[in-house]
Amino acid sequence: MNISIKFPRTATASLIIALAVGFVTVTAGPSSADVPGRVIVTESSDRNSDDKGAEVTCPDGTRVLGTGAEISGGVGGSVIIDQVIPTAYTVSAYGVETPAGTTASWVIRVWAVCGNPRTTTYIRYQATASHPNPKTLGLACHEGDWLLGSGFQLEGVRGNVSVTGLIPTLDDVFVETKENHRGYAGNYYLRVFVICAEDAPAGLQVVSEESDENSDDKGSVVPCPDDKQALSAGFSIPGAAGETVLTYFIPNNPTAIAYAHELSSTTREWSVRTYATCAFE
Repeated sequence: MNISIKFPRTATASLIIALAVGFVTVTAGPSSADVPGRVIVTESSDRNSDDKGAEVTCPDGTRVLGTGAEISGGVGGSVIIDQVIPTAYTVSAYGVETPAGTTASWVIRVWAVCGNPRTTTYIRYQATASHPNPKTLGLACHEGDWLLGSGFQLEGVRGNVSVTGLIPTLDDVFVETKENHRGYAGNYYLRVFVICAEDAPAGLQVVSEESDENSDDKGSVVPCPDDKQALSAGFSIPGAAGETVLTYFIPNNPTAIAYAHELSSTTREWSVRTYATCAFE
């Protein structure tokens, strides 16, 4: 299923993509729309050892532009973020303990970047079939439109599978999953969400930064350039092979941050790459 939901338009513009081959950074052209009223809002769940979720609502007069989620509470790789779902005005996230579980209390915190862009915005989503496993899925905005943020949902895995990549470009996102190191024989669905705009915010740009490659828990921080602010965050975990789990990906004003933990001790070397979708306010 591939569904689009549109929200009110207030401006149009012609757009140009500048893509530097061999580099991660890509930038939208100068004919762009502004994003007034940009603000980051968060909401946290209760602190206990149950699977749980949280939802945050944008302030009146603003819409969702980007997403993020965070697991905290000292549980390491014992909890998986298995959904981060944007709507026009809300973002919800849900955390599920791995089959090994934990008795520690933990919290899931959901992030939304909100604003009132002077352009039509809309959300599309698409789901995979229930098999085969693992899964990959790319989803693009309508032709000529621009990606502001994204999200994902796993259904039918109950902590046995994690998302190891949420990789944005200027107009689409690529999502990948991996079964946890013990494997998973069941079927499941991956659903991918994109938040799109008909006109690009001024200076729209995607940048990334990768951590060192080793066998330690780790993360990376990527700053937005040129006084720009983060609209959304993305991530990938190269070399993960089902032995690591994302702990958080956060859009935090001029930066984006992502961090991952090992599910269990491994000598495999892996890294974390953080993506930031940036623009001028």
